[in-house]
Amino acid sequence: MTITINEIKEQFNKWNKTIFNDELPVPSFELMQTKSLLGQFKWQRIGYVGVGYTIRISTFFDRPFESYVNTIVHEMLHYYIKYKDIKDTSSHGREWKRMAAEINRKHGLNIKRTNPAGGGVSEAVLEKKANKNKKFEYAFVCKMKNGFYAAAVAPIGSLHKLNPRFKTWNAVEDYKVVKAPWSQTYKLRHLRTACGVRYITKEQYNELLNNMVLNF
Repeated sequence: MTITINEIKEQFNKWNKTIFNDELPVPSFELMQTKSLLGQFKWQRIGYVGVGYTIRISTFFDRPFESYVNTIVHEMLHYYIKYKDIKDTSSHGREWKRMAAEINRKHGLNIKRTNPAGGGVSEAVLEKKANKNKKFEYAFVCKMKNGFYAAAVAPIGSLHKLNPRFKTWNAVEDYKVVKAPWSQTYKLRHLRTACGVRYITKEQYNELLNNMVLNF
């Protein structure tokens, strides 16, 4: 579905009362057609004392209504932190994460920050790209000595440099280098010069090992 300005306003009023005690002045609302992010909160000074606030929602993707609601409340949380002049470590810093987790717990929402694997691109955008992208990447797929499974992606030019480091890494019990489709690798940590992995499930581990294994 595609959300409308009126529906955004209705959701803003609902959650402003439910979560933020009607403390947020009603901002401007805009629709946008960007695929790089699902929502955006903006503010700008007006004259010497005024401040204008805007919440923008992307309608590029055909999303369920619940997804739009999560995006709206996500941007409202940015608005609240700015409006209340709450100090945080970054735009999705400790305070934002704490408040988002509390909102999710109390109100059954699913507010998330942007996915770091995509350089700030939203989770929904990454998932859509993953389903279409035919690109392959090279991944170190590891069985760790602590019983867990992990993996990381590296550029093809760095494989020979990183391979001996994985070979002598004490935490690794066994590993393989595989050529896997982007749909399986886009959420993994990306390496260039240093070892480092992201933990994965055993199912993901087995799925990655079903791909072409490279020999060094």
